[in-house]
Amino acid sequence: MESDVVSGSFNGILAGSEQFLCFILGKLRKAAEFLLFTSAYIGIMAVAMTYTSSSLQNLPWNPSAAIILSFVVFSVYNLNRKTDAAEDALNHAGRFRFTSRFGRPLFLSALAAYGGALILAAAAGPASALLAAVPLLAGIIYSVPLLSGFCRYQRVKEIPVMKNIVVSGSWAIAFSFLPAFLAGTFPDVHSLVVFALIFEYVFIASVLPDIRDREGDAATHVYTIPVLIGVEKTRLFLTAFNLVVAAFLLTIGSLCLPPTAWVILLISFIYSQFCILSVGQTRFDNFLIDVISDGEFLFIGILFCILNTGFPAL
Repeated sequence: MESDVVSGSFNGILAGSEQFLCFILGKLRKAAEFLLFTSAYIGIMAVAMTYTSSSLQNLPWNPSAAIILSFVVFSVYNLNRKTDAAEDALNHAGRFRFTSRFGRPLFLSALAAYGGALILAAAAGPASALLAAVPLLAGIIYSVPLLSGFCRYQRVKEIPVMKNIVVSGSWAIAFSFLPAFLAGTFPDVHSLVVFALIFEYVFIASVLPDIRDREGDAATHVYTIPVLIGVEKTRLFLTAFNLVVAAFLLTIGSLCLPPTAWVILLISFIYSQFCILSVGQTRFDNFLIDVISDGEFLFIGILFCILNTGFPAL
């Protein structure tokens, strides 16, 4: 009898612990979905990217630059959700349900964020305001059907490769030049390093979801690189692109960067290559793309923070 009581108590504790664990995991899952689906996560990543840009250009840390670029990225991503609703419904059902449910507050917060970014940038001068506006202009060109009536494509994003070039170029311009202008300096060879690094990262990060979304994009007649040449050839293309940019930047970096920064650049290229080789190979593509790949500069930014805080002489 006593053993039955002990066994029952143990089973009760075990069941209670299991329920508590499920409750905690459920809350963590909802928190993660909130960060990802509201684009707050990518906004945090933009802060780390700004820190990386400042570190590579030997610029003082400027919170205004981080706030402006974080607001810009947060806003552009949420505005794109509005124009990409048809594709999202096929490719990312969970995110589509969330953004459909909270579409109005997300849209209003995106407008408010970009308005705040432009006001902060304009306070530093017209050049900074123009640079802050580049991703918005690129987003309009990329997503809005401006080509209707001129050619068989309606949006730039429907033209193969063009969407990746437009997005990568706008991010590279904003993240490499805005911190320099806000610091009162002109772009130099370090800015070129940042430009190429950001362009390479965003280009790869914009093609990886196309691998995941290949079937949905094909169904909606969005001719991305994977739709045109297939997954394996896309992986080979991205690998070649990553290696070419890596060789270019590591060569330049050896001439103008300290060895520790050069090593962090190398780590960045290895990180990107890991994502290229992994996407489409597991059941966790959403996590790989939305967390690991999109969060690359969180990792790189932390490395630069450790370097600048613990080893400033290096």
